[in-house]
Amino acid sequence: MRNPYKLTFKQLMLSNVYLGSRKESFNLMIKSFVLGYRGNFLILNLSYTYLQFRLLTYLIINFVLVHKKLLIVKELDPFNLKISLKSKNIFFYDKKWIGGVLTNYKIVSQCDKFFRYSETFLRLREMRYLPALIFLFDPNISSWALFEASTLGIQTSAIVNTDCMYLQVLNYPIVGNTESFEAMYLYLHIIKNAVKIGRSKERLKILNLKIKNQKSYNVL
Repeated sequence: MRNPYKLTFKQLMLSNVYLGSRKESFNLMIKSFVLGYRGNFLILNLSYTYLQFRLLTYLIINFVLVHKKLLIVKELDPFNLKISLKSKNIFFYDKKWIGGVLTNYKIVSQCDKFFRYSETFLRLREMRYLPALIFLFDPNISSWALFEASTLGIQTSAIVNTDCMYLQVLNYPIVGNTESFEAMYLYLHIIKNAVKIGRSKERLKILNLKIKNQKSYNVL
């Protein structure tokens, strides 16, 4: 299997993805993803992270090919990551989660009081229909978003640190640091590139279809 986004272990190391949370907050369900510890911090096994991101990359590419959308949730984002995010296929939620954003999307999307002063909610209205995949930067913080997605059968992926309490709820967990800015930026960059590749494949698919139709027309 080829890797369309050339993610390397060096990138994961330099972005501090390997650094888990403190030993005292260790959830034993994450034990198989841990290599050991350094000082008071657990060290994550990046072999899992690498393979899990490859799987997520291919998943996103295939969703984009069939015009499905992705919602990224980073509640109360101190890094303001959405500034670097510009794609018609990706939507970014950076406010405190409001119950019913997904489970009552049609009602909430028409409620003016949510959208009057918030760029985030206006962007959600543009989504028009529920996403096929929700990516969470921290499922401990965004547990309500995770449970709403699970209730609706929406595929979920999230960064899983050693203190994650919702591993069993996720469809595609990815082992990684949930606090480092460098790590957050790398995660977003991987997702953006997967969408970009998907859109390129979509354009190529349309072009090939046009060529095929043109050849059929010339034969007639």
